[in-house]
Amino acid sequence: MTQPEADIVHYRPEFKPQVLDLLPHLWGSDPGKNRSYFEWKYEANPYTKSPLGIVALQQDRVVGFRGYFAVRFEVPGRNDNLLVLCPGDTCVHPGCRRQGLSVKMGKLAMREYTGKYGIFLNTSCSQDSLPGYLKMGFFPLTSKVYVTRSTLLGLVRYTLSRRQVFPIEASRIQFGSHGHILVSHTPRPEEMSTLVARQDRIEGKIGLVQDITFFRWRFGNPRSKYVFYYWLEDGVAAGYVVLGLSPNNRRGHIVDYAPAGGRAFQEILRYIIQSKQFDLLSIYGFCLDDHLWQILKGLDFKTDSLVRTLERKLYGELPLLIRPVKENLVEADCFVEGLDIRRIENWSLKPIFSDAA
Repeated sequence: MTQPEADIVHYRPEFKPQVLDLLPHLWGSDPGKNRSYFEWKYEANPYTKSPLGIVALQQDRVVGFRGYFAVRFEVPGRNDNLLVLCPGDTCVHPGCRRQGLSVKMGKLAMREYTGKYGIFLNTSCSQDSLPGYLKMGFFPLTSKVYVTRSTLLGLVRYTLSRRQVFPIEASRIQFGSHGHILVSHTPRPEEMSTLVARQDRIEGKIGLVQDITFFRWRFGNPRSKYVFYYWLEDGVAAGYVVLGLSPNNRRGHIVDYAPAGGRAFQEILRYIIQSKQFDLLSIYGFCLDDHLWQILKGLDFKTDSLVRTLERKLYGELPLLIRPVKENLVEADCFVEGLDIRRIENWSLKPIFSDAA
């Protein structure tokens, strides 16, 4: 039987119940967790007045949803309010797939958001969704490759328990004070934003804005587990590192830090390694400058490792994808404040900018 033509429209609050009924096909079957994640990601996002998304309707029923996660970037000294949209959470009802609804929703977003937002930056494409993004004119920005520290035994332990899920309380993390280091469940938005503000902003690069508004919202993600490591001097944070935990608690992903490459960063990582809290420690390679990379190499982090070989076989190597928010592009659209957004060297990225972090 031929499906009726779908109407592609902007998300409206009255669609929320039906969108939440659809999203278990993408997020899993827990309605409470799905609702809290939707509300944090789209309704509580401080950079939009209302949730950003496109829906596909067939006979007035929501059969597709494509959400957009907003983050604020800046070009220091030129533009401090560059809003970037991360397209993700694309879900089409199984009975309505192979009709091009994902691409149709994406094209409407290009038209709807032109002039309001500058850049689409996808961080979570899959092998299945990559062709659709390329069809919509997204450019590969760089490969998502981890720099990882692990031992062979740690890799075996992590791999054997890869599909298991445990609460953070079941991890090997020792919360509390350890000399200068405080290990905590909770962010310190005021101190963290102050530490970021004290760093020299990188001229000529597009970077994430991490002010107190960002910190008060960002770590409320109910689908992620975070651990906060603070380097304290006279009871005040002089540096921090934030790890996101894998479902089995055996892998720590470095998602945020400040100051970058300083003593606090190095000493916190050395403590984590020596206390054997994780089997694997990872960070995306595209986030590293030369100084930070030298510190990580000194702590035995590697790009070319058995971990990368295994992950390439299991998942492939997928790119970050970028595109100006405009339907019909000309070359000038790919430049922001004179910077070509298609070149990774024009970006200063930290993993926490991604909705996947």
